[in-house]
Amino acid sequence: MAANRLELLPVVTAWLTREKAVKAAILFGSSARPAGALEAVDHWSDVDLHVVTTAAARLERLDWSRELAGLGFCHQTVRPATGGVRKVTAVFEEGEVDLVLVPAARLRLARLAVRLRLHRKNAALRYALNEIATCLRSGYRFLKGEDSWENFYAWIAAEMPGTRLDDRAAAELADVFLCDLLWVLQKLERGELVAAQHLLHRSLAGTNFRLMREWRLRRGLPLPSFGLGRRAEALYPPEELRLVQIDARLDAAELHQAAWQTCESVVAIMREIVPGWKIPAEMNRLLSTKARLTRR
Repeated sequence: MAANRLELLPVVTAWLTREKAVKAAILFGSSARPAGALEAVDHWSDVDLHVVTTAAARLERLDWSRELAGLGFCHQTVRPATGGVRKVTAVFEEGEVDLVLVPAARLRLARLAVRLRLHRKNAALRYALNEIATCLRSGYRFLKGEDSWENFYAWIAAEMPGTRLDDRAAAELADVFLCDLLWVLQKLERGELVAAQHLLHRSLAGTNFRLMREWRLRRGLPLPSFGLGRRAEALYPPEELRLVQIDARLDAAELHQAAWQTCESVVAIMREIVPGWKIPAEMNRLLSTKARLTRR
């Protein structure tokens, strides 16, 4: 009988303990939080881990049906993760394990660079550290290697701001949004509804989620540790949820309405975080012209 999701963690912890190539393992996400806390572990929660290892390539190729026998192994995939590392996802009958594989040598270099304060000048290092800080912000705990790495992870969680948008980055996102909105309207005008629907969700809605995240961070409001749309129904009041939600079938009129709704949302959110940003008059005229065409 396969274990349920809440039983995955002790089995994974036992494997981490006996795997010599794992020098440290840091649990983050909902599984690291106490019961009753925001985003506490539930039946759908994954086991999310930062794994500091001397054998990342070998861990990518593990036979999980043997390593975690009895859990009902179903599938495994490896994909790029932020910070230039790789993430292994092992899927079992009633749970998933995500392991972000961090080469120990690379992390030691990062720790040395921080001691020398080089992260202040190195944008790539700051980005990687902020990605880790974002994951750690709402809770983490060590399953292995605390003596060697606890101080460094504690410093990251306390000192790095996490993934943020300054005013310039937010304005750049909003400017790109306008070009993508024009593209969506052009596709609707041509009758290319699938293409318009795809970009509507991938870019227009995605921009609003990113801007909304920054707006809430600036107000000190709670957010999931990672994931733009996670827990939005539980966290956002109705007036904010309306700014990021989309309700449109593969229908020209519904897609047109949804596209303009996302535009209204960008304007509303940017008014709060970068008040000086506005749609350029010439672009506004062009968008309005396209809007009239797509309504016909």
